[in-house]
Amino acid sequence: MDYTILYFSGTGNTALIASEIAKRLKQAKQSVELISIEDQAQLSGMTFENKIVGFGFPVYKFSYPEIFDKLFPAINQLGNNTEYFLFTTYARFDAEAQYDFIKKLDKTKFKLIARDSFKAPSCGISARKPADDYEYESVMFFESNIKDRLDAFAAAILSKEQAATKPKHSLIGGLKKRIVTDIEHTKYPKLMINQDRCVNCGLCVKNCPDQNLIQSKTQIDMVDDAGCLHCLRCINHCPQNAISFGLLTEGENQYRFKTRDALFQKAADGYREAYWDDFKAVIKQWQRNTLQYWLKHRHSPE
Repeated sequence: MDYTILYFSGTGNTALIASEIAKRLKQAKQSVELISIEDQAQLSGMTFENKIVGFGFPVYKFSYPEIFDKLFPAINQLGNNTEYFLFTTYARFDAEAQYDFIKKLDKTKFKLIARDSFKAPSCGISARKPADDYEYESVMFFESNIKDRLDAFAAAILSKEQAATKPKHSLIGGLKKRIVTDIEHTKYPKLMINQDRCVNCGLCVKNCPDQNLIQSKTQIDMVDDAGCLHCLRCINHCPQNAISFGLLTEGENQYRFKTRDALFQKAADGYREAYWDDFKAVIKQWQRNTLQYWLKHRHSPE
């Protein structure tokens, strides 16, 4: 069987999970094509004919990344009794991201055969903390049973045994997303470039999936300093650590591919994180801290 995995990845977690799924399908003697939605050349020649399609993305603001909205018309046009699987990566919540994504697909053209969501490290505020900080330690890891989960997901894709499963929808899901949007604005209020550190290398411009950064002869400028995609790729991959998105992201640590790969290998090797067994308690503590910060700073985000 031929498979196409179409994905978006901000700082690399979803790209890694997509490649791990592809590896397992190839081990089962399947043909697999990986396509980033940022690759215009591959997208222009894409077809779903006689293929099973996979969609993957990180959970942003309790939903899917808005960058997919530009692509849904083309995706729905390509669908034709197309079987598909869906996977997401999340730092703390998978929320209703899959439900929202599925709603955007033409249900007369697509049939869900499998779906799953995988705990991955944060690329945001927690990633900027020192490695011995509680906020870093308690969230910066892949789930301890990641290898077994990936094996099981690949098997489900191949067998189509999860065909009847659909994500749940909460009646207050919309309200939660509106609150989360405001919280995001409070915690990540403004994209800023430290011109004293910036060497105008243009790497952030080249890698911005939102075309939100512009390079001139003298400096990097922003199209919108508040309303970008919030993937945080520029912050974590700037070689001079010159970019921040508000006071809470001004740490020295960065979430780069080297860190991602080391954390993934640690989980794949069977290491069991101390916080994973009681991750619900970690989430509750984070919710309390976040709500307190939001209530205190939402009228004057820093």
